[in-house]
Amino acid sequence: MTPLGIALGMVFYLLQVVSGESGYAETGDFDDAEMDDYSFSCYSQLEVDGSQHLLTCAFDDPDVNSTNMEFEICGALLEVECLSFNKLQGMYLIKTKKFLLIGDSKICVKLGRKSVTCKKMNIVKIVKPEAPFDIRVVYRKGANDFVVTFNTSHLQKKYVKELMHEVAYRQEKNENDWMHMNLSSTKLMLLQRKLQPNAMYEIKVRSIPNTNYFEGFWSEWSPSFHFRTPETNDPELSLSYGPVSLIIRRLWNNCARNQKK
Repeated sequence: MTPLGIALGMVFYLLQVVSGESGYAETGDFDDAEMDDYSFSCYSQLEVDGSQHLLTCAFDDPDVNSTNMEFEICGALLEVECLSFNKLQGMYLIKTKKFLLIGDSKICVKLGRKSVTCKKMNIVKIVKPEAPFDIRVVYRKGANDFVVTFNTSHLQKKYVKELMHEVAYRQEKNENDWMHMNLSSTKLMLLQRKLQPNAMYEIKVRSIPNTNYFEGFWSEWSPSFHFRTPETNDPELSLSYGPVSLIIRRLWNNCARNQKK
């Protein structure tokens, strides 16, 4: 072989080595990325801004390295095949009018052009309502009760109007002794005889879709409202407020919790 041929052969060999090392590094990095747990969860909120709907996704592991990761949704969309999410502080968001609200979509985590993991989801089955707000508690002396009212933005919505609300209340000194009530309206009465006299109470509300078509998750809890019960000199009310009544109510509450489990 001539010196020129030997030189060209060595150059070709070196190029192969460099190319091989570069390729190995890229493949290795990608393999490492695929070994991470990229499982994720999503929820939708309908009509959050006029007729626009919001879809939010996040990795189940908050410590996952998501630097180069993207989210994409395809299918069950109006006018387009796919949409890319915007990233904001570890969350991936889409606000759009283009959700068809019929049929399944495919949501994928992407690294470059490759899908690392995908899930099939129906936007109307992962609805998380907006939290209730504006809780008020009014004492009615003549009726010996407290009228609890609250508001929800879903009363003015076209979709997801029917909700189930969970009201939770507790005496402030009993941190873990929450009482729970479920109702479909935004108003309820708490009987004075079921509460301790001259005590401070905390109350809060959350909501979940309550229809056959729209399904999903509990909303965040509303901001808490605090109210104080009045003192009482009524013998019947005093008996109802007594320690025996308190023990019975707590036993009843524990039984209800065990049935839910």
